[in-house]
Amino acid sequence: MAQRQGTHVPAVRAASEKNLGITQRSASINFSWTGDIRKRYTDFLVYEIRKDGTTVHLREYEELEPAAPKAAPARQPTPETVAPTAEPEIKPISDEDRQLLVNLINEAATEKLIQLDEAVQAKKKISGGERTVVFDPITDRGQRASLHQQIRRIFDNRIETLANNTGVITASPSKFSKNNRVGGNGPRANNSRSRDQSKSFTQLGGEYLHFTMYKENKDTMDAVNTIARLLKIKATNFGFAGTKDRRAGTVQRISVYRQRASNLLWLNTRLPNIKVGDFAHANEPLQLGQHGGNEFVITLKNCQPLGGAGCSVDQRVRKLREAVEFGLAYLNRHGYINYYGLQRFGTYAIGTHLLGMKVLKEDYEGVLNDILHVEDHFLQEAFDLEERESVHTHDFHNSRDDYNRAKAITIWRTTRNAQKALAILPKRFSSEAAIIRHLGNNAKDFMGALLSITRGMRMMYIHAYQSFVWNHMASKRWSMYGPAVIEGDLVLVKNDQSTADADAEEDDNCYAQARALTKEDIESGKYTIFDIVLPTPGYDVIYPRNAIGEAYVTFMKKEENGGLDPYAMRRRQKEFSLSGNYRHVLGRFIGEPQYAIRVYNDDTEQMYPTDLDFCNAANAEKKAAKAKARASRPLLANWAHFANNTEQYDQAITNERRRKASESPESDGMVKARETWIQTGLDGSDKRVKIARHQQEFETKVPVENIPAEAVDNATNGLASIATKTPTLAKGLSDLYYESTAQQAVIKSEDGLIKQEEDVMMIKESTAPQPDAMEAVTLTRETASQSNQSAVADPMGWYGSSIPALPAAAETASSLAPTKSEDDNEADTKKAANLIVPVLHSPSENPLASVDNSEVIRSSPDASKLAVILKFQLRSSNYATVVLRELMGTMEEDVASGVASSDGN
Repeated sequence: MAQRQGTHVPAVRAASEKNLGITQRSASINFSWTGDIRKRYTDFLVYEIRKDGTTVHLREYEELEPAAPKAAPARQPTPETVAPTAEPEIKPISDEDRQLLVNLINEAATEKLIQLDEAVQAKKKISGGERTVVFDPITDRGQRASLHQQIRRIFDNRIETLANNTGVITASPSKFSKNNRVGGNGPRANNSRSRDQSKSFTQLGGEYLHFTMYKENKDTMDAVNTIARLLKIKATNFGFAGTKDRRAGTVQRISVYRQRASNLLWLNTRLPNIKVGDFAHANEPLQLGQHGGNEFVITLKNCQPLGGAGCSVDQRVRKLREAVEFGLAYLNRHGYINYYGLQRFGTYAIGTHLLGMKVLKEDYEGVLNDILHVEDHFLQEAFDLEERESVHTHDFHNSRDDYNRAKAITIWRTTRNAQKALAILPKRFSSEAAIIRHLGNNAKDFMGALLSITRGMRMMYIHAYQSFVWNHMASKRWSMYGPAVIEGDLVLVKNDQSTADADAEEDDNCYAQARALTKEDIESGKYTIFDIVLPTPGYDVIYPRNAIGEAYVTFMKKEENGGLDPYAMRRRQKEFSLSGNYRHVLGRFIGEPQYAIRVYNDDTEQMYPTDLDFCNAANAEKKAAKAKARASRPLLANWAHFANNTEQYDQAITNERRRKASESPESDGMVKARETWIQTGLDGSDKRVKIARHQQEFETKVPVENIPAEAVDNATNGLASIATKTPTLAKGLSDLYYESTAQQAVIKSEDGLIKQEEDVMMIKESTAPQPDAMEAVTLTRETASQSNQSAVADPMGWYGSSIPALPAAAETASSLAPTKSEDDNEADTKKAANLIVPVLHSPSENPLASVDNSEVIRSSPDASKLAVILKFQLRSSNYATVVLRELMGTMEEDVASGVASSDGN
């Protein structure tokens, strides 16, 4: 559950803790610093720990839009081609079956069900609104089972029924029926074309798909119900090892029955605060308790050390570091009082423990009234919400839900119109919806209305009362005896469970047995305060054989605490009978805690990246890499570079044609002219453009090497060339031209360097009637050196190995951006994603020796606020907020108000 509203403020949090019995601290010293908890929900990050000790993180997620089905091509049938279609046969149901349905549901629902079946048999296209028939809630499990069976029998499996956790049954066409069409495109449109649809679950690895779920500002059940609704499957198909906080960013593993990864990918585009990924199939589902605990990364903002007022930022950082290191080192060695945290007791003015108290007193009407309670500030603002300025934040949308809840409950209380109230009530308030729906049909059935709530919610109420009593008794025991072990204290009996198992979920420890310590046990020194347990009230536990046992009776018998007897915890309603369990007085960290300090200005800044931030940064990096790969196409596609370096490209083509000419086979003596080129300057360059192809052949009995240049000129009609002196092969005219320019002389200079004689390429304007003038284009040694640089890809094979290298040309082309390294791209990606990951340190035994402010991250030079980032691991039943309370100690104003001196009576 979420944190009680306003408890991020220390004074409000202290008052709430006092009311719930959280008054003591394990440390006799005062660490004396404070900070605001959960200024933003992503200041509180929770990661599930597997049984093997590894931490669950969302490594990657993929976004995939559901593919819309392709529309069939429209055909205009002619009267000759239209064949008469036979009307489908509709099988009516018998009068006996119809009367049976009327008895199980009502007349109106029966008629709608029959009409739906007839539409299915007639193979009609059914609209979304007509596709489902919703029945009134049926709380009797046997009656629901009978209804499921009868509908399957009567309609021959053409109609299927599903029941939710409130007993509401929905009927719809079966997926096995021949007509399962519905108007519009749904998420399943993409399923039939998924990559893994053709594989069986055995090939994939099992019938259960395990995946990692990251969520923000949603509790686990709310997230699972949302996913189940979008996938159109039952929420009971999902499994998980434990529930996670609502007002937090959490990561955990989830399992779902007979689903494929491709069916879930599109959820990432539909749910902004839920992401799924890291899919794997398995043969078994996840179940409650199948995890080893939770890892927390918590940011506390507006932190202030004791005596830090008026100090400089560096001095406050030093004081705060000392206090945090002292506190972490102490708790790591000595532990903390294992209180149930504030989130155990709900988010509204009437805590869940007060609801549980009335359940145990069998005041069911009072329980319902408290569940439907509306706080004054919501009631005052509920009916003028439309006048508020729209704000697009998660917190505002949550407030809007609270306002709509207040409005719906007010409508119900004043008009008793259940339908109108349920139309306004947000879906996430399932308990309120179940109560209003049930009382709308059975106004005085308070027990039935309470039982219409999910069993998990009902049990949460009474477990919260048990936690309320345990907190007060833990405070009483610590105020009286501290860490000493005394006669009559309880320890767990050694059986199949280990002491580590005793720290797991309390439901897993409900069958543990305990015994009271004797004087001999105390004298043996075998037991420490870490072995001592206290019971939650129940009929299957024993109470301490000392003053703490008597304190249970005294505390619970007070009217404000329920007026209950701890030795009489059985109730007429069996599920409300509490067996009780045991919980260790002190809790401890799993592994070594860590911390970091940051200096900042803006409370909305994300101090430590979430898994979603890391994934988004990785996705951005992948996109940047793909964009870079697209930008690294052949240089011919880079027109800016091409236009500024035409001579280099021409020379590259010339060199490649020379190579091909020297490797060409001998011809048959027939000279062929196939190409015509002209010199053009239309775009300001001297690029040659081929404007025609023609077939012109002539025979010659003389070797090609003896053909006069004039004959070649006439044959090419405008293409001037100088024949080589000693060609060895007969070639085409254009090849002769390119080979003629390949005459080179290798000269050894005086300094011993090998140089090449400059190539000379003679080009004649094709428009001239006679080649009486030549233009010589000399390539500089700079151009030759560029052609020797590393070449890039040339898939077309136009330039061979002498393609101009891009980096050298980019230096002289202002239109091209400089090339960056992969490290630069990664740094830019993280900077763009605002990923600043602080370095976390383990606490030392001597904080004064490790103070170093040089590593402190500062958001800006003028930043003045301090934040502490904590990272630690706890067992699944331990509360991080309790650790924070112990770690921060007490401030002077708390001591003056007497908060720290209360003994919990």
